[in-house]
Amino acid sequence: MASETVRSVLNFVWNALEPLGHPCALIGGLALAVWSHPRSTRDIDFLLGIERGNVDQVLDLLQSQGCRPKSLPAITIVGDHSFLQLLYTPPGEFYEVQFDFLLAESPFQKLALARSVEREVANLDRPLRVLKCDDLILFKLLASRMIDRADAVILLRENRESLDTEHLRLWLKNLDLVSEFHEIWRDAFPAESLPDYC
Repeated sequence: MASETVRSVLNFVWNALEPLGHPCALIGGLALAVWSHPRSTRDIDFLLGIERGNVDQVLDLLQSQGCRPKSLPAITIVGDHSFLQLLYTPPGEFYEVQFDFLLAESPFQKLALARSVEREVANLDRPLRVLKCDDLILFKLLASRMIDRADAVILLRENRESLDTEHLRLWLKNLDLVSEFHEIWRDAFPAESLPDYC
């Protein structure tokens, strides 16, 4: 589970960004709990609807609120992905909480952000937008770390009846993730055949 400090930073960041009006959704460990998979996390991950060349407004606002970039330059490029990574120490606390914005620049990222849904997040003062479970599974498969694959297995197991299978079929093919999905399906449901949609 996320600590109260992490949740307070989430609340702070969301409230700070809201006046700018940029589309934003929760995508990391905190998003998992919305889809019946709570797990410990010490940072916060967002998908932010802004292009790489237009982050100064967001960065300036958050720096004016006491946040600081994790590194300089503030944008980190990993493959085709652009991240804005910041740190914030809440009042009365002694350690920094990291929060990362993945910039929604690809067609899939933009669509996932547009499909995000509003959900209650425990101990926050408002509902927040969170990626739909099927898109979160796709994000986890794209990340491809062991912990992400494990998360995808549990998300699939806990939410199989509510997934948009046509959306999954299309984007598993477009993102070249069909074999990866087969692997997590076998881990989630070892006694079952692969579904027709993949």
